[in-house]
Amino acid sequence: MASRGKPGVTKAIPSLGVSDIHQSVGFYREFFGFQVEDSYEAEGRMTWCWLRAGRAELMLQQLSADQQIRLNPAIGQSWVMYIRPHDIDATHARLKRAGFPLSDLVGTPYGARECFVSDPDGYELWLSVPRAGANGDDEDDEDDNGRREEEEDDEDEEDDEEQWQVRR
Repeated sequence: MASRGKPGVTKAIPSLGVSDIHQSVGFYREFFGFQVEDSYEAEGRMTWCWLRAGRAELMLQQLSADQQIRLNPAIGQSWVMYIRPHDIDATHARLKRAGFPLSDLVGTPYGARECFVSDPDGYELWLSVPRAGANGDDEDDEDDNGRREEEEDDEDEEDDEEQWQVRR
């Protein structure tokens, strides 16, 4: 708990500017299980949304053509977002089948298994799963109130999979 008079926060939620919000929502839903919690529409089109997958949260904002400034290198390449999937091997395989260029899964000196992939707008995502018990990882099985989270039923995952293919 923050001391009286000192600044503090309860969470930080990344917000990404994207070129096609529906494509981005589909990507984060299909490969990481995010669901739309809230959204805003202007002129009948979604322009902002708040996504959630378990305790992970992400916001997406549709950028206009004028806002989609291409810097060299792209501003999205100046930072990285870590994502901890339930099953890194299955997630890696699905991304690969869909044609996303991604790195091989590797073990790190600090005991994690990781790979990286770029989302449809070029934001770099590091998929990382620490070894069991490392970095307090065991807390992922509880929600913010200390209750056990329900395990998702992934048995029919292949049946529900959208046909994702990287645009070239």
